[in-house]
Amino acid sequence: MSTIAIGDVHGCLEELDELLGLLGPGHRLVFLGDLVDRGPDPVGVVRRVRELGAECVMGNHDEKHVRWAQHEAKRRANPAYKNPMRPLPDERRAQHAALGDDGVAFLASLPIKLALGDNWWAVHGGVAPRRAFAEQKSATLLRCRWVDEAGAMIPSPDPGPGGRHWATMWAGPENLIYGHHVHGVEPRIDRAAPGVMCVGIDTGCCFGGRLTAYVIETGEAIQVTARAKYAALRDANGDDA
Repeated sequence: MSTIAIGDVHGCLEELDELLGLLGPGHRLVFLGDLVDRGPDPVGVVRRVRELGAECVMGNHDEKHVRWAQHEAKRRANPAYKNPMRPLPDERRAQHAALGDDGVAFLASLPIKLALGDNWWAVHGGVAPRRAFAEQKSATLLRCRWVDEAGAMIPSPDPGPGGRHWATMWAGPENLIYGHHVHGVEPRIDRAAPGVMCVGIDTGCCFGGRLTAYVIETGEAIQVTARAKYAALRDANGDDA
């Protein structure tokens, strides 16, 4: 049985089903988060992942729906409470309602990181390179893209002067596979230290790119091409969640 990681699906159910057909049965499937938003059928993607009994780490878009539900529950319980989050756009509000309590509870149950074996870990976002993996903050694992020269997370979609992608500095010893950041339509592999790999497989399916699966044991990438461009590429690496 192979362990296969699957990049950000973002509601692209048809592409996911095509990819699953190429992979065939009998594998350990690990999704790298961001099941929802942007694509045409986020609710269907959540349903499919649950039907598969697959594993999944939480993505920042998944977390936003969980957080929204928590604030709305407080608001319903206390009319004086105001949800501090920016209002969801109409499309995402409808999606949130369609997820239902059960779907949101599933997203809330997702871990921030998953051990894959052979010193590989799955995360959605990234790490602070100067901090041990066991000591990483949840917000970093969920959202990190850029870090400064000292290895501290830059909490902005813009790296600014001196900013660089965290994977170019991660010296391990853990190998990491992640989504969240669209480097292009091919997997991004960084080797910042001997024997250590970081593999990024968000290849922008919802932006008209590809949906990527990566076999941990062999390093093989399996891809399908998006059927359409469902969201604007300018938002690809903007943290709108």
